[in-house]
Amino acid sequence: MPKYLKTNSKYSPPPKDIVHFLAKFTNWYFDPQYFGLENLSKDKPALYVSNHTLLGITDGPLYTAKLYEDLDIFLRVLVDNLHLGLPLWRSIMTDLGAVTGSREHVLDLMHNKQHILVFPGGANEVCKVKGEEYKLVWKERYGFVKLAIENSYPIIPISSLGGDELYDILVDKEEVKDSKLGEWLKEKGILDKYFKGGENIPPLVKGIGPTLFPKPKKLYYKFGKAIETKHLKKDSKEENLKEMRDQVEAAIYDGISELKAIRSKEEVKEENPIRKFLSGL
Repeated sequence: MPKYLKTNSKYSPPPKDIVHFLAKFTNWYFDPQYFGLENLSKDKPALYVSNHTLLGITDGPLYTAKLYEDLDIFLRVLVDNLHLGLPLWRSIMTDLGAVTGSREHVLDLMHNKQHILVFPGGANEVCKVKGEEYKLVWKERYGFVKLAIENSYPIIPISSLGGDELYDILVDKEEVKDSKLGEWLKEKGILDKYFKGGENIPPLVKGIGPTLFPKPKKLYYKFGKAIETKHLKKDSKEENLKEMRDQVEAAIYDGISELKAIRSKEEVKEENPIRKFLSGL
C-alpha cells in the first residue's frame, strides 16, 4: 500500500457526531453559507478542485464537514508531503482521510470510487503576497486534469470567498526574499531546501488586533456544476489538458465573482454581540 494512504477497504471516516462537534465552533465563528449543493451526488465520485485562500485555515474543514453531514459525501483531501512529515500531525491528518498528493495515491482513490479534494495552487497559493487576494496561482500544473481525464472523473469546481480577508499581511515572501534574512537563507541553502526557493515562505500576518486569531468574516462557498471529462475518451494530450484546466479555472473565477455579488447585496445584521465586538477590532 502506498505510504500514508488508507484505501477504501482500510479506511473508515470518523463518526458524524465527532465531525459535527469539531465543526461547531468554526460554523458559529465564520457563519458559512453554501451554494450549489444540488450539483453534488454521493453516487457520482468526482474530483473537487478549489482555490486556496491565505494560510488555508478555512479551505476544506468547513465544507468537508458540511458535505459529510448533509450529503454523506466524505472528501479525501490531497495534501503536501510537509503535512504528513510530522508524526502527531500526520496521525491527525490520516485519521481525517488526508493523503499525500501523488499520482499513485490519486489512482488508488479513483479506483476505489472516492470523492477527492485537491488545491492545485498548493502551498504557493496559501503563502500569498500582498495584492493576490482570490488569485489562482497554478503555474503550469496539469496533473489533476490529466488524472481526471485518464480516469473519466468529473470535476467539481469550488469557489470560496472570505478566506483571504481573515488576516492582514504585514510582510510577504517577496519582501522576505529581498531582505537581509532572505539573502542569508539563500546563501545557506535553507531557502531552496525547505521553502522551494522562497515559494513556500508563509507571510507574517495579523488577525484580530495584533493577534493571530482570524477575523470573524462570513465565509461563502459555491459548488459548480460538474465538468465532465468522458467526452475526451481518456485522451490526455496537451490540448485537452489545457482546455480542461482553463475551463476549471474559469468556473472557479466565475464562482468567486458570483459570491462577491451575493455578498455585496446582503444586508449583514450582526446579532451576536461577541461576533459584533470582534468584527470591530
